[in-house]
Amino acid sequence: MSGNNQLYSLIYATINGKLLTEHLSVQVRRMTDAQIVKTVAKGFAGLSPGSLMCTIDIKNAIPSLDFELDPGPFMRALESVEIGLQLASRIAVSKGFIIEDSFSHAVDSPSGLEFKFVGSFPDFST
Repeated sequence: MSGNNQLYSLIYATINGKLLTEHLSVQVRRMTDAQIVKTVAKGFAGLSPGSLMCTIDIKNAIPSLDFELDPGPFMRALESVEIGLQLASRIAVSKGFIIEDSFSHAVDSPSGLEFKFVGSFPDFST
């Protein structure tokens, strides 16, 4: 038996401070949007700073009584939302917008809602 076993963190997601208890998965992608600079003499010369941002994709199960979260009203009004992420001993917050959603269902699979968020670059603090 290995002596290096340990527990690994889950990621908990919140929308406007409310925990998403039905979420199945979350994927966070942080981007610098830096532009590659190439010159004739140097070839690759470095980077020009871009606008920091992130996208967050969340998949949620859909309970039979109602959605846990319906992104439609946020999308229709282009209303800003705040997504909080907690993992290990760190918390990050991003403010931005839900820009698309989709629904799915298949045999032997839970019905699901997936939505895409774009917002500010989240820093994980302790």
